[in-house]
Amino acid sequence: MKIFQKDELKHVGVFYLERFIAHLLFFAPAFWILQFQQYLSLFQIGILFSILSISSFIFEIPTGAIADLYGRKFSVILGYILTAISVLFLSFIQDFKILILVFFVWGIAGTFISGAKESWVVDNLNYKRKKHLVKEFFIKEQSIVLGSLFLSGFLGAYLVSKSGLNIIWTFAAMSYFITGFMLFFIRVHKITKEKKTSFSELFKQSKKSIKYALNHHVLFFIIFATFFIMFRDSFGGDLVWQPFLKNLGLPLYAFGFIFSISTLLGVIAPIFTKALSKKFKKEKNYLAFLLVLTIILDFSVIFVNSYIVGIIILFLMFITMFMFMPINQNFFHSHIPGRLRATVTSFNGMIIALAYALSFPLSGYLADIITPRYTIALGSVILIPALILYLKIKDKKE
Repeated sequence: MKIFQKDELKHVGVFYLERFIAHLLFFAPAFWILQFQQYLSLFQIGILFSILSISSFIFEIPTGAIADLYGRKFSVILGYILTAISVLFLSFIQDFKILILVFFVWGIAGTFISGAKESWVVDNLNYKRKKHLVKEFFIKEQSIVLGSLFLSGFLGAYLVSKSGLNIIWTFAAMSYFITGFMLFFIRVHKITKEKKTSFSELFKQSKKSIKYALNHHVLFFIIFATFFIMFRDSFGGDLVWQPFLKNLGLPLYAFGFIFSISTLLGVIAPIFTKALSKKFKKEKNYLAFLLVLTIILDFSVIFVNSYIVGIIILFLMFITMFMFMPINQNFFHSHIPGRLRATVTSFNGMIIALAYALSFPLSGYLADIITPRYTIALGSVILIPALILYLKIKDKKE
């Protein structure tokens, strides 16, 4: 069986290699909360991740304009350099005020990369008249990223066991410096011409899309359910789960293994998603069912006294999330007209950014006060409004 099509590696092989190396060396998420906990409270860590979210939200559109004006390559390489410098600073800076600045710059750096790199690949393939390889690239890119992440957890576990938690930032910086250097030698062929649009036209389009979403009988409920789901994500994510499992006695290096296995679950879960979703007549009922399971799993943490049981519950949460997100995304987009898709999706992104900006500091503060165990359990309460909103969705014929 032929894995790659003719000329595929010639045109996008370096991008494949870049994706593999970038994720192999960036195993920081498996350990970063534990590393920050050495000198910060969970409340302070929550504020830092909130800053990251806010700066990304503010600069997403301006940096997109920079990519259009000065080129995808310039934008991506600049983003890689800024990110590498930012995460490198994290290996020796412990002052909270300076860390706020570093996280703000880190958030900006990410916006130079998002969107621009994908556009770079697509434009290059279209220029070379290899449009048929675009779909191939996105399919194989996902497989390469997941495979790399699976290996990175084991690499991180080994390095942390030998050198300590601080090593995660050195390798994170290396991942961006090395891959940025690789991409520097790839040419960019920008063949698309963006239509010049006035600010007033953008404002009108945005206003029209937001009004449409708020008045739509399905989108309104999905968007505001998403707010509660993402708000709860801070109560069920690394910020509380890493210290929770650590308190139960899980060795630090073992978090790398959890990172790898959770990636593997992301590959397996979609296999069951299609079969399970078919058992429900309506997608909203399927999504509501998974929310109920998540609520039960969140609350069950109260009774956990073994890190083995805790890990099992965490993996079950990952599975429900991986089975929820693709169907929810399809459900969401199926109700958006093409002419409004970009702006309605951006509005949804704003809601998500707002949820994270508010929830990260709150979940960190509560974890410091009532412990991570009860903070995770509190996530079950936050999901109840989301469940109610999904149950209130009615089809037009209803």
